Amino acid sequence: MSPVPDPASHPAPTCCDPEPRVAPRVARWAAPWTLPGRRHWPALLILALALGLRLVGLDSKPPHFDEGVNGSFVDQMTLNGFYHYNPGNFHGPLHFYGLFLAQTLFGRHIWALRLPIALLSTGCVGLALMHRRHLGKTASHIAALAMALSPGMVFYGRYAIHETWLLFFLLLTSWGGLGLWSVGLRRHLWAVVLGLCGMVLTKETYAVHFVAIFLSIPSLLLLQTLSPSAPRPWSLPLRHWQHSDLLAATATAFGLLVFFYSGGFLDFPSLRGLWETYARWFATGTEGQSGHEKEWSYWLKLLLRYEWPALLGLLAAPWVLVPNKSARIRLLAIYGLGALCAYSLIAYKTPWCLIVLMWPFQMLFGVAIDRAFRGVDRLVTSVVSLTVLSHSYFSCFLLNFRESTNPDAPYVYVQTLPELMEKLIQPLHTLTRRDPQNYQLRGYVITAEQYPLSWLLGDFTTISYLPADQPIETIDRPDFIIADETLAADLEARLDADFFKEHLKIRGNAATSEVLYLRVKAFRSCFPERSIELVKAQTVSPTTNTEDDLGKLP
Repeated sequence: MSPVPDPASHPAPTCCDPEPRVAPRVARWAAPWTLPGRRHWPALLILALALGLRLVGLDSKPPHFDEGVNGSFVDQMTLNGFYHYNPGNFHGPLHFYGLFLAQTLFGRHIWALRLPIALLSTGCVGLALMHRRHLGKTASHIAALAMALSPGMVFYGRYAIHETWLLFFLLLTSWGGLGLWSVGLRRHLWAVVLGLCGMVLTKETYAVHFVAIFLSIPSLLLLQTLSPSAPRPWSLPLRHWQHSDLLAATATAFGLLVFFYSGGFLDFPSLRGLWETYARWFATGTEGQSGHEKEWSYWLKLLLRYEWPALLGLLAAPWVLVPNKSARIRLLAIYGLGALCAYSLIAYKTPWCLIVLMWPFQMLFGVAIDRAFRGVDRLVTSVVSLTVLSHSYFSCFLLNFRESTNPDAPYVYVQTLPELMEKLIQPLHTLTRRDPQNYQLRGYVITAEQYPLSWLLGDFTTISYLPADQPIETIDRPDFIIADETLAADLEARLDADFFKEHLKIRGNAATSEVLYLRVKAFRSCFPERSIELVKAQTVSPTTNTEDDLGKLP
């Protein structure tokens, strides 16, 4: 039988204690492991749903253009020993180190490349659940469920791109900041500092969110003078951290910034990129020549098509202006509206940016449904919430498991088409499984669409990547060629062997298309009954050739 703790051995917390010390907490840590209580099961089920939607069939769609670029950076890290930060890339180095770790541990394939983001996206749902102190338990569950089912968050949570990292650190900063406001523990301080640091390590658009966060505080104070809330936002709790904790957290963040931006202390000149990137970023966002310019209403159209919970949360945002509403909820709404307006004014828009804009409105959706359950008709509220969440689920399922490569879907943006995998990559893998020497097949890529091919073909040792204006004479006994369609006539005039030939497009919505040539002698085993589309070998008389001579034909 366990002894009863002596109360004298656990004095009451004081204002100088870094965190309150409570006797039951000691007993709970000392207790044997038990199954989670009934009150934890809803959160665990939401996390399990989020993880399942992000992991099932993770490698079912071809790598995106940006995934090919990111995978190629990881290959360079493997070769050089560190990541060289390029300010023209507009993305911080942290993402590449995460991909490098996954690829080193699990192998060089698309499942491993996407795994860190799938886990991180599930972690975002977990951080939403951790907001229960600020939103309420029911509201946090509804908000987390909206994130778990969000078509966009799931779709881009299955992509090896940066945006999910930014979302994770925004949620971490939100949890830490609201925690400092309401409780003031040391872990909340560390969450804020590391969240802000993580955003700087992720993407240059952290500046937009920093400004939105900074401006939301005086905006809230101004709103308080017009429409007071309860409790007042400046009534802070006792501080349970010391100045030494702030110094340690800041020093750690500074060390992480220097470490990652300097390539692990091996490339210190790259540190200048922290501020040099903005000269190029502002030019890209204002010149209007990137091809990604959209109208200001672009985000609203995406919300209307896919993200109904976030859209309802956006429509509910003015509700926080009503007196006596929670100041913390007001702060989330003001920040969310500020970030959305800023992104709407920037002409450069890509659909994955939406996931870092809609999370405050998903939380407002949870709060609104929770309040409606208590103050409005329960049946009507249940019907509305189930309808909205069901739309998210079916849209999520169709987008991620039926239309993940459909170029007509707005979220499927410059996506690689499956025919590249079916017509080239899968036959190549078939040959290499039969004989590893086939990694030495000679290939040529003569097109502007060189991603994700450079990563997909990274294990092959004799691949040449040529610009479309490269002289055709440089091609020597190819086993396969992918070339811009405009080069087909010149290529075919110079080939001296039989080839399978077919047209393909590497990615949807591309202005150009390509033509693929597979040397019959190398790929005949993959297509035993296929007719030869391009016959270039010399005709051989059956009366003068032996069986050995026929085997030597190209």
